[in-house]
Amino acid sequence: MDLRTPLTHAVLMALACAICLFPTGGAAAAEEGRPALDKTDLKTARKLAAHRPRRIVYNDDGCHGEPRNTPEELLACRVRQVTGTQVDTICYCTGGGGLFWAHQPKVGEVLGEFVQESDELYVKQMRDGLVAMKKLGTDPLAVVVEHGHKHNMEVFWSYRMNNPECSFAPWSLSQQKRQHPEYIMGVKEDWGKYPVTDPKAWWTLSDYEKPEVRDYIVRIFEDVCQRYDVDGIELDFIRHPLFFRPNLEGKPVEPRHVAMMTDMVRRIRAVSERESLRRGRPILVTVRVPLSVQSGMDIGLDVRAYLEEDLVDILIAGQDYIQMAVASSLGDMVDLGHKYQVPVYALLVPPKPYDRYRYDNRAWWAAAMNRWHWGADGIYLFNLFPTEPDERFSQLGSVESLKGRDKIYAIDNPAREDVLGTFKMVMVGPDRLPISIAAGQEAAARLPVGEDIVANAPAGKTVSAMLRLHLVGMVQGDTIRVKFNGQPLTVTGPVKPLAAEAADAWFHIDTDPRLVKPGYNLIDVRFETGRTAAAPVVVDALDLVVSYTERKAAGAASP
Repeated sequence: MDLRTPLTHAVLMALACAICLFPTGGAAAAEEGRPALDKTDLKTARKLAAHRPRRIVYNDDGCHGEPRNTPEELLACRVRQVTGTQVDTICYCTGGGGLFWAHQPKVGEVLGEFVQESDELYVKQMRDGLVAMKKLGTDPLAVVVEHGHKHNMEVFWSYRMNNPECSFAPWSLSQQKRQHPEYIMGVKEDWGKYPVTDPKAWWTLSDYEKPEVRDYIVRIFEDVCQRYDVDGIELDFIRHPLFFRPNLEGKPVEPRHVAMMTDMVRRIRAVSERESLRRGRPILVTVRVPLSVQSGMDIGLDVRAYLEEDLVDILIAGQDYIQMAVASSLGDMVDLGHKYQVPVYALLVPPKPYDRYRYDNRAWWAAAMNRWHWGADGIYLFNLFPTEPDERFSQLGSVESLKGRDKIYAIDNPAREDVLGTFKMVMVGPDRLPISIAAGQEAAARLPVGEDIVANAPAGKTVSAMLRLHLVGMVQGDTIRVKFNGQPLTVTGPVKPLAAEAADAWFHIDTDPRLVKPGYNLIDVRFETGRTAAAPVVVDALDLVVSYTERKAAGAASP
């Protein structure tokens, strides 16, 4: 059955009343006089909770650079800023690699417990804040959970399943890794021996082939589920997505590695089920995974098995690179999740690789609209830190709030950025740039646009569209011809005149907005030159700027 239909939701609500589901907040059922849930009731409760509408899920890494010695100071860092926005769920990350800077663990190490030295002010402030709040009988995770529940927001605990940033930050190297070098994949000298674009540089990666490592991870999850009133737990497999040694050489893992990880996920699900029954309401299990089933298998994650065995309640699909044109890959993951009645949220991080997109909200509006168009159940924001009020948290979580906003729809070019070695195995982006075009030849690019830009024009406004292309290797006398969905566009020439030597060139081409269709748009580019033996030119940037302006009144004079 489709758990997303209104009829099914009504049935689930009736079931919820029949089995006495309880609201967010509260401890063990027995302690509060609640009737205990049985396993059948719990599954129904989980499904209902999993399909709660979430416009934006916000991941906070808990690593705040401001003083936070009281609950009020902590919340002021960047939690109050998302309160009352479209954020319905906070995924609060408290650390990784067995070391925590935002909760007081009984399994694992708290920041400053064994390693004190650091010249970083924010590290000292995190450590001092933990000590100060411990004296108050609380810690950052407990504070955020309480705040979230008070304001009708879910709070999930997020754990980075492999966090090798201690490769370059000694203060975060946990005691377990220091005392058991056999549990990690490299040695300290690897950091200087290899570039950061090589997986082997990240020497503190935990080796999940070691059963001791997997056992430790399960116990960490058990500790949090037993002691914190979280609404869910997140297994963040994307930060950083490397768990077994074959990936160090760019090779996929073996079937035995996949089996190890699936067994570990089963054990974590068993922990969440046991603790859910104890307290009388579900602890949801969320996983952050790559944008394709095959990429997951390559690093040891059998996402299909997780769904078939009912091991997870929510999927977060995405990656830290290739943000603008994830349409087809995201659509595949959404279809897979929905086949098993599991909601799928689309990851959105600061757009890469171009800084002009990163700091231009028009690109954020477009990236979010693409995610909604290709079926996502909500937007998952990562590495976006709202130290001040930020309108993105009040706009990205709704198609209606995005309609009529100026946008930049773009195709990604990860070749322009040095991709960290730990991410290379999960780079999914079939429609990426660059595209090479030989003299006299034509090449095609596919640009996803997640809306009908004409139909979405606000009342009293008109829409315009401009296609922008950046080509490398153009010389004076060279020309290009461009078609948009089969229709020729008028190319008046580059923004700046071409030179006698090969150089970069921008082309800004006015485009009839009626040519732009929801979904994929085909951009054909032909390179023409009179030069003999001319080298191919390269399209390394392509975007569509959509603008809405006030419509002129009939008969109004032109300025």
